[in-house]
Amino acid sequence: MRIDTQGQIAFVDSLPLAPPAQVHVGRAFSGHLLPAMRGMTADGGSGEQTAYVAKGSLVSFVAGVDQAARADVLDALLFAQLGADERFDRERDFDHWHRFYLLVMQNVGWTVEVLDCAPPVLERFTVGELGLALLQMNASAAEQRAADATLASARHRVPAVFDQSSHSSDAGCFHVGTCSQLAQRIETTLICIHFHTGLRVTQLLKHVFDRRTTRYGASIYRCSLDLAAHAPVALQIRKKLADDVGVFIHELAL
Repeated sequence: MRIDTQGQIAFVDSLPLAPPAQVHVGRAFSGHLLPAMRGMTADGGSGEQTAYVAKGSLVSFVAGVDQAARADVLDALLFAQLGADERFDRERDFDHWHRFYLLVMQNVGWTVEVLDCAPPVLERFTVGELGLALLQMNASAAEQRAADATLASARHRVPAVFDQSSHSSDAGCFHVGTCSQLAQRIETTLICIHFHTGLRVTQLLKHVFDRRTTRYGASIYRCSLDLAAHAPVALQIRKKLADDVGVFIHELAL
């Protein structure tokens, strides 16, 4: 298959991104977003599983995903979110936001496959419980273990930027993603969850939702990326994001 690298680079250059300070008018949080270094491990190794927050996404990498590949994945996920945020309200116009988000992913080189997904019927649940239930049907055992460790860590030490970037007090849209690498190919299982609730939500990952007061939906995708073909586009995305990387991408301690 012929890859239109120049077309992808032109798309990156032309896509306006939402400014880092943009938050929903009804956001129920105070304070500003503090810049942070990209949380890549100092030795750049790939022997251990790792996890990151990228704006409204929690991303788990199984052992064996190298540092450069992790950076490419996180940058692409952030770029797609900021691009979609510029066009549509993530919470109040979710359908359009989500379609544009996927369009951005495809236009920078990702192959996106929709998987069958029927959200489990749970009376009371946390978003971690919902995400893990969906992963059990669609991800490998290694991906499930990585996601479980990530969600456990995030419940205790998640950066405030995730709450401020993933939901307001009664609505939200966020992702749970798991990534593995085989040679020069990345495979990502990506779950998108959105909700509206009659209860005030502050710390998203600790909140217990009640089905009687919550409307929620979920979709799940298998996203693939050829790292070698993506390299020139990844460089352009990194240049376009600039300081946004430091604002929105954080490593979690597992």
